Amino acid sequence: MRKKKVNKLIRYLRVSRIKISRLNRKKIPLWLNKNLKEHPFILGILSFIWISYIIGMCFESLNLLELLRFHIKLHTAIFTAWFVLVILSNSLKDKREIKWYFKKRFVFIMLILFCPFGLILLWTGAQFKRITRIILTVIFTLIFIFGNVYQEKRYRAILNMSPIENITKIISSKKREVFLKNSDPKTLDGFKFVRIPKKEKIKLAVSDIYSRYSPGIVSIKTKDKHGKEIGLGSGFIVSKDGIIVTNSHVVASAYQAEVKIGEKIFKETYLVKNLPDFDIAILKINAENLSPLAIGDFDDMVSGQFVVALGNPLGFEQSVSSGIISAIRSARDMKLIQMTVPVSPGSSGGPVLNEYGEVIGIATVAFFFVAQNLNFAIPINYLEKIIKQE
Repeated sequence: MRKKKVNKLIRYLRVSRIKISRLNRKKIPLWLNKNLKEHPFILGILSFIWISYIIGMCFESLNLLELLRFHIKLHTAIFTAWFVLVILSNSLKDKREIKWYFKKRFVFIMLILFCPFGLILLWTGAQFKRITRIILTVIFTLIFIFGNVYQEKRYRAILNMSPIENITKIISSKKREVFLKNSDPKTLDGFKFVRIPKKEKIKLAVSDIYSRYSPGIVSIKTKDKHGKEIGLGSGFIVSKDGIIVTNSHVVASAYQAEVKIGEKIFKETYLVKNLPDFDIAILKINAENLSPLAIGDFDDMVSGQFVVALGNPLGFEQSVSSGIISAIRSARDMKLIQMTVPVSPGSSGGPVLNEYGEVIGIATVAFFFVAQNLNFAIPINYLEKIIKQE
């Protein structure tokens, strides 16, 4: 059976080659003229050229050559697709097999989903009155052009943003609601951060920072209302009785959250405060004698200083990485720490520590979805301001 099909295909290719070889300069224009009239696909070329031209005229391109290349690629792709469709249509013995695309219902669907192709069908074979065709053409063409122009403006606005503006928008944009149970309103009453006295500050190696402060790192798993796991992140302890700091996006949409400290798992987690504008969330678990991390002062940090991040990247618990502060960025009345410390999914919410082991930032986002040298953290001073407002 397969051999017969192969032989049939070979014969078809031979016949096609013979037909093409017989074409001369006079027959080629006649063949094209016949197919241009017979098939509706040529209207697609005209529609796309017309619409893309109008869209292009609506904007002042900063790079004319780039715009020209885009149009050439677009029109080349359209012409190639049309030519292939013409050949495939000619190869069908019974052309009634493709007449289904002229049915009114299908034409309406195509007008809604992909206006240019819908217009092709509307004007070449669909059973509509002329006035109906004109009305539908005007309506759907205007909708199509408006939609493209509107989206183009949005994309240009995003592309024209500087990287820091883009990151700030991601961090400060409205986050999803958190559905965890609320903690006691008096949870933060009398709360004070742990500090390292100036006389006791000593510079530590990465291994020393890890051994001293990794017990204060937590892993956070979030679940939806059906108990299905929806997220994973990191956090750190700031009080012996179980106050934990993490990112707002780590607990977004969560109905339940499990906090793991070492080998212990705390299934009851409460929300103390959620501040999506700063991507900070404060949680509470019922625990005692935990190992809180000391809080430093971000204002003392400058570019080039050594920093260490602790967290659970991709679920690998109790991980440590180091780097330097690349820059202190400011945008939209908000400061960000740009650093070379790798940040991967699962690391969000973990602490960024200075060489003394003090928390000076909260790891929040990488510019891409994998760890690399362009990562950001939120200054810890924002957390202090939030708690002082209580």
